[in-house]
Amino acid sequence: MKNFIYTVLLLLLYDAAVCQDLIIKGRIRCINQTPNSTKGAENIVVVPTFMPSRSAITASSPSGYFEFNTKTDLQKLQDKQVNINIISRCSNCKDMVKRVFISEDQDRQNRDDSKSYVTIKKWMVEKNCKEVELSSFKADSVLNVVMKQPDVKLSELGNATAVAGTPALLNLLTTLTTVLVPVPPATGIFQAVELREGQISYGQFLFASPLTHTASTGFNFSPARDLSESVFWNPSALVNSKKQLNINFLTNVKNNGKLNGFFKITDKVYLGVGGIYTRQDEFRDGDFKSDPTDPTEVPKFVDSLTMKLKEYAVYISPAYKINNQLSVGLSAKSIWQDFNIPNTINIQQDQDGITSNTFTFNSVKKQRFDVDVSVSYKVSKQLQVGLNAMNLAGTKLYADAFVPGQENIFFQNQRSFGLGLCYKWQRFNFGADLLFTEDDFYDAAFGVNYVPFNDALISAGIAVKQLSYSFAIRLKHFRLAYIDDNDFLINEKRKGKSGVLNGRLYGGFAFSF
Repeated sequence: MKNFIYTVLLLLLYDAAVCQDLIIKGRIRCINQTPNSTKGAENIVVVPTFMPSRSAITASSPSGYFEFNTKTDLQKLQDKQVNINIISRCSNCKDMVKRVFISEDQDRQNRDDSKSYVTIKKWMVEKNCKEVELSSFKADSVLNVVMKQPDVKLSELGNATAVAGTPALLNLLTTLTTVLVPVPPATGIFQAVELREGQISYGQFLFASPLTHTASTGFNFSPARDLSESVFWNPSALVNSKKQLNINFLTNVKNNGKLNGFFKITDKVYLGVGGIYTRQDEFRDGDFKSDPTDPTEVPKFVDSLTMKLKEYAVYISPAYKINNQLSVGLSAKSIWQDFNIPNTINIQQDQDGITSNTFTFNSVKKQRFDVDVSVSYKVSKQLQVGLNAMNLAGTKLYADAFVPGQENIFFQNQRSFGLGLCYKWQRFNFGADLLFTEDDFYDAAFGVNYVPFNDALISAGIAVKQLSYSFAIRLKHFRLAYIDDNDFLINEKRKGKSGVLNGRLYGGFAFSF
């Protein structure tokens, strides 16, 4: 009995020793840019037709490399020919099938005696890589379908020297290749007929600037200690300055900047001038038609239209002091809006099948004059109130981009009303700003500032609806601020590497003489 058991164990050990899993590997290449330049073809599905469950996708590193373990002993496929198919975007390419003869002499020396290797060499697809490679999503989808197909039963091969796939699999491979062939794009000139929804807020920079894009959050409609933005939001407070001349600058360098100054003419009259600038850009989707008047034509969807918007304003703001408690101000301003709208797309395809898209855009520019009237009133030594009725002439800016010939174009009325409160308590000031547009309540901002020592000011604030916030410090003439506008200004084309500092770090100065 013991001899029988020993014999069985020896047979099992012998079988394990000689059994080697067959691994087939290789690298598929395609033409890169020119016929003399090649690279590994990525996202190509490699299918062993005798065993589709072991199919693989060519890798990105190293590019074009594939390897699959058949989990089958080399001896079972010894001296037999197997077919390896590849599935790509190209249906008429040559060398889409390799017939590989399996023999023991091809096995390279390796440290692991449980594995044997057969390498497919010089597999080259004579087509441009863009015409061959699948997207990663399509490659994964095809692989999932193929791997569900049944394997060939190797135990039933007998003396057959060629191992082909099942009829169902071969039919599937033909179908997949046909489906994945890219349909030649319709060429010609197509006109824009519709813009899909975007992220940029057109015509709202004058609403957001005093509440969101400021280092004086909560103190702009009733400024006291910090008059750096009074030229814009309440020039009546300029008369409270103790200096003859003041110059202020604040910017994030990327998409927002403010520059202003004011000076004393007489004891009761001050004059301020300044400008605000904002810039935005985004990638937007749209629909195009070769004949916009044809209701039966299916629109051609186009993504990544580069939309750009610039909005800015220049102010001249005189102020007059009626008495120690009451002062009034006036702002005359010029408002600009400058943006592009898509017009046409010219789609062409060269002899190599490479498609090119050429866009044309129209420029839309709008300029209007308007006025503000402001009042500052000191209720007591501790409490100060400020009011600013803005854009009384009712300037309207475009509320969104549009396509040429669009009938329904929306506008944003700039008329608005700002109310500010400032409460003073020793080293602390507490402020609140509320803004009402012609249609509704826009937003409210609350802030606090603190004087830690001479020639220094620390301030912080938050806007309730926009959920933007700021933190700033001024040391004598220089200011540093962190302003998070909660993605109000959109800049998809010039995204920074750091999401924390991307357009949120502001710097500037405030000089008084």
